[in-house]
Amino acid sequence: MKRGISPLIAVTLGVVLWMPGIIWAQVNSGSTGSDGALNVVGGAYTNINMADHPTGVYNYTSVNIGNNAGVNFTPNVNNTPVVWLVQGNVINSGTVDVSGAGGSTAGGLGGPGGYRGGNGENGGAGSATAGQGPGGGLAGVYPGSGSYGNLGTTNNGVPPGPVYGNAFLLPLLGGSGGGGQTSCFYGGGGGGGGAIMIASSGTITVNGYVLARGGCWNGSSCNNAAGGSGGAIRIVASVIAGGGRIDAGGSCGGGDGRIRFDTYENDFSGSIYGSSAFSQGSQFVIIPSAGQGAQLTVISVAGVPVSASPTGLLATPDAVVSAQQGNPIAIVVQCTNIPLNTRITVSVTPMNGSPVSGTGYNTTGTQASSTATVTLNLPRGGGLIYATAATGN
Repeated sequence: MKRGISPLIAVTLGVVLWMPGIIWAQVNSGSTGSDGALNVVGGAYTNINMADHPTGVYNYTSVNIGNNAGVNFTPNVNNTPVVWLVQGNVINSGTVDVSGAGGSTAGGLGGPGGYRGGNGENGGAGSATAGQGPGGGLAGVYPGSGSYGNLGTTNNGVPPGPVYGNAFLLPLLGGSGGGGQTSCFYGGGGGGGGAIMIASSGTITVNGYVLARGGCWNGSSCNNAAGGSGGAIRIVASVIAGGGRIDAGGSCGGGDGRIRFDTYENDFSGSIYGSSAFSQGSQFVIIPSAGQGAQLTVISVAGVPVSASPTGLLATPDAVVSAQQGNPIAIVVQCTNIPLNTRITVSVTPMNGSPVSGTGYNTTGTQASSTATVTLNLPRGGGLIYATAATGN
């Protein structure tokens, strides 16, 4: 099944390499090398601030993370996943970490490309909110856990958020946040794990850790708060080796994320945590040519245009609908590179109450650019809106 959510993808294959009994096409990461070599050594973490890489794409000549060293990330304003394109070999003997943060009063932040957890009830000053992301958990006395590659746990009868994404990690999506807890000051849900792709024209060796774990809750007094789901880790190279740990597990009830190896030779002998959503193949799609990916964008709600750069934060709404507006409400979705007459689903997770969804079809326009109008009864108050599409092939 192919899902349309956002642009991604293109493949480049280079020279043919011959070995006895095996014929490989050498993987070409597409790296320009413009960011030079990444060499991190010593006993501390190095923070990579992604502000100067608004697309999240880094072009390295080589990557070396030494023993007891590590890298973590400050997300850019677009909250993109991390994409490392590498001309030579990647050697990770330390830690590469895009995990989500734990919640406190506010929901924990997601890792880069991941979604934040819902806020706890702030001593009467603010209501609890749902976890963000397509698999975000509901707010409540017993809030819902975040889900991604598989379902999070059920919390005292309250179901987790839904499963989403696909095994190919195309597009590359992060994990979803756990719901916030009512009647508890420190009831923020955990953030979803971030998303990272490491693609090399050489060999990728992981003897350390690659982490995209979901965040937990504060735990000091709010034992019912919900954890975020794990994020996404995709590794692309002709040979993947090493004996380390690759971990996209959820925390505190959150579901596992997704892990994908695209390789001709898997010599990795280490552990893969969150393996319920692990897949392997040789789909060497890396970065898309402009305009080739499938994408859905909610462009208006009840005739109100949505911000061109939506934040998904209830504190700064991307669209404000008049309280006088009656139901049902029309939501217009812009579809890019989606076949006409595809079923489009719009889902709304309200700040309070149960989620609602509606469906429509993109009957206006062309496959390259079309629109679908979905009508549904929109709950009052703040909420989060997502659109998804699925076509069979």
